[in-house]
Amino acid sequence: MIRRILDFVFVLLFIWACMILGLWVIDSLIVPLQLPGVTNDIMTATLKVAVSAVMVIVWLWLWREMVRRMFWRTVKLQQHLADDSRSDNPKQGDC
Repeated sequence: MIRRILDFVFVLLFIWACMILGLWVIDSLIVPLQLPGVTNDIMTATLKVAVSAVMVIVWLWLWREMVRRMFWRTVKLQQHLADDSRSDNPKQGDC
């Protein structure tokens, strides 16, 4: 039970830290970005949005992978514990 709570807290802390770091990167690096030689502001704005969108997609993918791996690890652990408990307790008719 404690392990699942710690996994959940770890996921929340990691996701929040990544989100804050991503917002800082967007604010400090992507927003002031100016393409040299490009006078079209629409092209620069489109590039900024595209880079930010890729960052968000990578962030969501990381979140999904973390949760998916934790879920399947928990399922395998529960299955292993159930198999062990069945092997420790013989059937009632086996005397």
